[in-house]
Amino acid sequence: MQVCGVQLSSATSRWRESWPPFGGSYECAGHSCCISGSQRPLCRVQCCQVPRSTGNVAHLQKEDKYSCVDRSTSYLHVQTLRNFPIEKLYGEVVLVRLDSVLLLDPLGLSSCSLKRTLSTIKYLYKAGGKVLLVTSWDPVLQSVNPVLKSTESFADYMSSLLQVKVIPVNGVPCLTSCKKEERVQNDIILFENLLNFRGENANCNDFSQKLASGAAIFVNDSFSLSHKIRASTVGITRFCYASLAGFHFEEELMQLLKINDTTRRPYIAIIGGSNFLRKAPALHLLASQCDGLFLVGKLSFQIMNGLGIPVSSCLIEKNATKEVLQLIEIAHNRNIPIYYPTDLWCLNSNNNEQLEIFDSAELLSGLISLGWTPVDIGPSTLERISSLLSSYKKILWIGPTSFDLTEEFSVGATQLGQILNKASHNSCDIILVGGAACKAVKGMSDSSSQYTASENESIVWEFLKGRILPGIAALDKSYPYQIPWDDVFSDTTQPLFVDIGSGNGLFLFQMARNWEGLNFLGLEMNEKLVVRCLQDVASAGKRNLYFLSTNATSTFRSIVSSYPGQLTLVSIQCPNPDFNKEQNRWRMVRRMLVEAVADLLQVNGKIYLQSDVESVLLGMKEQFISHGKGQLVVDSDGRMENPFGVVSDWERHVLARGAPMYRTMLRKV
Repeated sequence: MQVCGVQLSSATSRWRESWPPFGGSYECAGHSCCISGSQRPLCRVQCCQVPRSTGNVAHLQKEDKYSCVDRSTSYLHVQTLRNFPIEKLYGEVVLVRLDSVLLLDPLGLSSCSLKRTLSTIKYLYKAGGKVLLVTSWDPVLQSVNPVLKSTESFADYMSSLLQVKVIPVNGVPCLTSCKKEERVQNDIILFENLLNFRGENANCNDFSQKLASGAAIFVNDSFSLSHKIRASTVGITRFCYASLAGFHFEEELMQLLKINDTTRRPYIAIIGGSNFLRKAPALHLLASQCDGLFLVGKLSFQIMNGLGIPVSSCLIEKNATKEVLQLIEIAHNRNIPIYYPTDLWCLNSNNNEQLEIFDSAELLSGLISLGWTPVDIGPSTLERISSLLSSYKKILWIGPTSFDLTEEFSVGATQLGQILNKASHNSCDIILVGGAACKAVKGMSDSSSQYTASENESIVWEFLKGRILPGIAALDKSYPYQIPWDDVFSDTTQPLFVDIGSGNGLFLFQMARNWEGLNFLGLEMNEKLVVRCLQDVASAGKRNLYFLSTNATSTFRSIVSSYPGQLTLVSIQCPNPDFNKEQNRWRMVRRMLVEAVADLLQVNGKIYLQSDVESVLLGMKEQFISHGKGQLVVDSDGRMENPFGVVSDWERHVLARGAPMYRTMLRKV
């Protein structure tokens, strides 16, 4: 048989109904069996058992880290502007979400972040995109910064930063609000403050749609809002065909991932601040990952109390006792130390200028009642930290060291910054999180290249608690691993057949048996189905068949582009009609997928579309023709026969009840 100009040598008859066991209940040949694991209703089929291969399948019998991604963090692997094909930006309207705080701090802590944000805008502008800018600022920020007096003054400020004309536009922030001449000009457009519109904070669907009207691509460069749900960061992604992370967003996300990286050990976390109960899940996670914890600030009082050290009741979080004891238990079970301050700077409440150093235990057991209030860690504690850190290879500092929020009593943070600066010169990885930690090292010579720094403390705490960050989750996903194709397939020079939405894998398994001259790859969102498929691939010893758990709509390009051979055929069979509703962002056939398939498919390669719902097939066909950039033509259409002689279990179910199947074959020219 010849498909896509490639002669396929069939290992068995194309009409033979022979299926391998796929984890469901089955009997020997000639008896009826029920194949389980399908996303569709179960059907009765005739099958026979395939002899299990005794070949070497060790590469598949191991835990498959390339296919079954940890769902708790897989959403963090997003499509970035850096990896998006630059030629696809030309002539497109690109809406960029900015962080106004970064833009207004050109010489401060955020100067590096500002440079990355400006680079995002300049990159899009030079690539030929029509750039629309949106951001927000609250009344407090506006009152202290004259630049934010009006959209016009902010646009002038942005023009000076970018050295490109920025046009202010008031009214509902969308392209239709612009004058006709502003739309055709190559200038950058800045819209009115988003907080002037109630739909922004409410993540209003109508406001999101207006915001996205006319824009094809969305670029988020406001990482500081990742833990919040806003129309300009979450809702808008439903209406743009590509949603990407800008250069600043990408860098901040990489820094976030470094916190969970435990490849460098020993690893210690210095944790400050207050509110133990709210931070308990994050503290428990750090205790399970790090090799030591040093608690400062008001958090240290809770640990000292949990360890049996007398602490004044006014310093104890009464509802946090259970969580404190859990943290101590985790540390005990892992045999890791928990440190706390041995001495404290204290302020006399009767004399605001009187500062003295007290032993922690002495202070907490009685001196509090005499009017002394702890404000910061003392010199002995800092000496202890300095001696401890010399034995660690990675250090995380998150939260203030002081017990008072005023900067007047934050000398401990400055001295800790000096200690970390010294440690950084000894090949120690330093991660700074929060304003207190970042300010402590600001201005130190040659320190910028030694640290991973992030001022987004709230986002980091939410991440450590294991919560999904909606601003990140809304962006398009990329596949998080480099696939070792030589381990997956025995011959990577063979043409590749990709089945998108492979389900329980029965179709691909039979195809792989019939045509050994092709490699077959199934892409399926249901992780449990993929695990079962891989187990059966290993059992049968198939080296021309593999499955990945992924959302192919956004990851197809990142997966298939690295394949050494040619992509010769792509199939999409019987997608759930609900996935094709216009308002459903995650419908399978979207412009991003169509363009990736059209770009990667070899000339004369084919796309096979099939559904038992005619409107679904017509919708898929229309998407491929309209977004295929003129490279795709209809090769076969209408009530064509199945060209492979292999049917999926759902197709078999439809035909068994006498219903029609609708098919189309497209070809790349």
